[in-house]
Amino acid sequence: MEKSKQKYFSFIKLGSAGSGKLYAEIMKWKEKPMSGIKLEEAYQVFGKWDFAVLFAADTNENALHFAGDIVRPIEGVIAMRTIPIAPLRSWG
Repeated sequence: MEKSKQKYFSFIKLGSAGSGKLYAEIMKWKEKPMSGIKLEEAYQVFGKWDFAVLFAADTNENALHFAGDIVRPIEGVIAMRTIPIAPLRSWG
């Protein structure tokens, strides 16, 4: 049986340089950008955060590596918050 993966949202805040670099990088990402990570969706959001990425990770360590080693170093990213999520109900 395959190990269940925890889902996460990474919220991303950009500096005044804008979203061009991050958007370009998101468009290049593969569904599995690194071992143990599977990307599900990316969103542009409004308010305190500029983008959000929904992904699954096989361990908390891999989730932190994805956020810290792949997303955070992208030019223009000034803040991130990655949180685990748990579904309450599915309508689909």
